[in-house]
Amino acid sequence: MKTAILLKLLHSCDTKANPNYKNTASRKGDNGFTLLEVLIIVLILGILSSIAAPSWLAFINRQRVRTVNDRVFQSLRLAQSEAKRTKSDRVVTFNTPVTDPPTATIKTEPAQNPPLQTLTFDVGGEIKPGTITLSTNATTADTDLPLNSIIFDYQGNVKKLPPSTNPAITNARFVVSVSAVNGGGKQCAIVETIIGGMRTGEGDECK
Repeated sequence: MKTAILLKLLHSCDTKANPNYKNTASRKGDNGFTLLEVLIIVLILGILSSIAAPSWLAFINRQRVRTVNDRVFQSLRLAQSEAKRTKSDRVVTFNTPVTDPPTATIKTEPAQNPPLQTLTFDVGGEIKPGTITLSTNATTADTDLPLNSIIFDYQGNVKKLPPSTNPAITNARFVVSVSAVNGGGKQCAIVETIIGGMRTGEGDECK
């Protein structure tokens, strides 16, 4: 009996302390965003996206250019080492059409068909045709230097270097330039000595 009276008393006190309990609970359940608030958020996100998108695209393009350029450099190294290992000449030819995936072929000298190797610089399909382009300064073919090509002899030396297209550099050298179609800088692999010395460069070094 005493317990029942005590429970009634506690219930009465709780009701008095929260006279608007039902109304308060109802309002809490109705919390949300108005249409105007949603539109403002969408507008802010759109502005931020328009600011960030070009920078993000340029960053992605720089990464693609750097990756392809590293592989171009390694293909030159591979051809040079194979020429010395097998004691036979190696011809490295780079494809330049922007519509194709960037590739290089390695052949023997005189030219072998089909080539010994075809190297594709599409990073496992991540770089699509038409996004990255290759170009070289070997744009005039002659008997000692095929178009867009370089030849390593059995000692790893270069048979012939094309003339430099950079006014600031008069020495002959072979340059393979890598650039993104939509911008993002330019990098290159450079063979700058007749004994096959190589390095990478960027920007004006790639002229």
